[in-house]
Amino acid sequence: MLQQLYIKNVALIDEALIEFDKGLNILSGETGAGKSIVIGSLAFVLGARATKDFIKKGEDFAMVEALLTLKSETIKNEIRELGVDIDDDSSVLIARTFNKSGRNVCKVNGRPATLGMIKEICEKLIDIHGQHEHQSLLNPSKHILLLDRFCENELLEPKLTLTNLIKHYKKILKQISNFSMGKDREDLIDFFNYQIVEIENAKLSENEENSLLEERKILSQSEKLKSLYTETIRNLYTSEDLSALDKINISLNNLQDIINIDAEKQYLYDDLQDVCAKLEEIIRDIKKYDNNIEYDEYRLNEIESRLDLIQNLKRKYGPSINDILAYKKETKIKLDNLINSEEKILKLYKEKETIEKQIKQACINISNIRKKQASYLEENIEKHLFDLGMQNSKFKIDIKQKDTFNHNGFDKVEFLICTNLGEDVKPLSKIASGGEMSRVMLSLKAVLSFVDTIDTFIFDEIDSGISGRTAQMVAEKMSLLARNNQIICITHLPQIAAMGDFHFLINKSSDDTNTKTSIDHIEGDEIVKEIARMTGGATITDFTLASAKEMLEQAKKIKDNF
Repeated sequence: MLQQLYIKNVALIDEALIEFDKGLNILSGETGAGKSIVIGSLAFVLGARATKDFIKKGEDFAMVEALLTLKSETIKNEIRELGVDIDDDSSVLIARTFNKSGRNVCKVNGRPATLGMIKEICEKLIDIHGQHEHQSLLNPSKHILLLDRFCENELLEPKLTLTNLIKHYKKILKQISNFSMGKDREDLIDFFNYQIVEIENAKLSENEENSLLEERKILSQSEKLKSLYTETIRNLYTSEDLSALDKINISLNNLQDIINIDAEKQYLYDDLQDVCAKLEEIIRDIKKYDNNIEYDEYRLNEIESRLDLIQNLKRKYGPSINDILAYKKETKIKLDNLINSEEKILKLYKEKETIEKQIKQACINISNIRKKQASYLEENIEKHLFDLGMQNSKFKIDIKQKDTFNHNGFDKVEFLICTNLGEDVKPLSKIASGGEMSRVMLSLKAVLSFVDTIDTFIFDEIDSGISGRTAQMVAEKMSLLARNNQIICITHLPQIAAMGDFHFLINKSSDDTNTKTSIDHIEGDEIVKEIARMTGGATITDFTLASAKEMLEQAKKIKDNF
């Protein structure tokens, strides 16, 4: 249920807070007062597209908030699955701001949200119907969606089965397409063979490149290394003067003499002797490395050639040796598929034939559910049309099988109707009057309300083109629908306004500087005056006031008898 609608800086509205309630909520006002602004604001916060004209002149932004209360645990769980936290009060606050730069800021319960997320939430909670929505009735492609809403619970599992089958079917078609290459197949086999042989002949190993780079670095600097090793050995061991090792040995002899005098300095001798032993070990290692260092031009050229080969393969098949080896593995699989393609294509065609039969059966199951529910829907819509003064109407849901299928099955659904005795049913587009179209739509809403989880229905002047007794019947049907659903109705007809449980008056006022629209909740005598205005026009007389009171009293009696 829509509990509150807060509007700020929208068109002619500075700021407005509308608190709706259960039952039939009426919004009325003179032509041009701004009734469409309210519906536009609601459509905006529910995800409709906005332009800069939506923002009130002189302001930088427009903002609309909608506070919704959830009844059904099923709906609560569905909203939670969309990532929305629902408090103990079972409410959802949707806020949307739109600025002059065209930027949207959307929030759900204070958390950032996308426009798509808001649309998905609101589609589960509110159904807006305006005069433009007649176009969905006139468009046969939309009829299947309306019928499926009526049989939604029964269709959930069959449609899921069909969707999964179609996914599998498309995958098979793609595989068949990949195999069906004709002459290109032989060229690809040769090409894949070439790539595999080229990689295998290289005999790559995973860490080879790093090892080669390290070896190349040493070989290319061999002369420098040889010079450094030689100089180090000379300084430590073979200097023409005294080497480092000679000086340490002299120092050891001196320390021995010191110990003979002062035995407590034995630790100095021992430590230096350890240093001497370690130095001798280092000298041996350096000599070994020095003896092994030699410049090998042949090996260096061999390494360069190997690295060039690796670099060339990396350019073709991947940024690393691991990638090259992975590419070879994938190519072998592709080659195997191509070589054995004839056998695999035959297998795929058999699988395709099997799944086509399964899809056909799934479509038949879905179609049977539709046909069963269509019969029930036809009967109920005709009852509502009868109540709305279309006693001679015949409503028919035509279901035909198409040559193609999609996730909705293979059915083509179209609503047909005749409004006069002796005539054949025809497409809804052949209906002459907008009033009849409004009553068909109201009948659909009334029937769907028993299966829909949607709690709030919004009607934007769908009473256009009707009057008198027909208007009264539409008003009574709308009031009856409001017993179990929240109805918000913008209307210009007193018959519908009189049946309201709550009434909001939309006024436009001007001064020397600007024009603004206000929205006020009215009661008692104010409602009488508004219905008198709706009945008699701008001039309110004692007669129109009396007529308005009588209309309200009659409406109360009708509602009491529901």
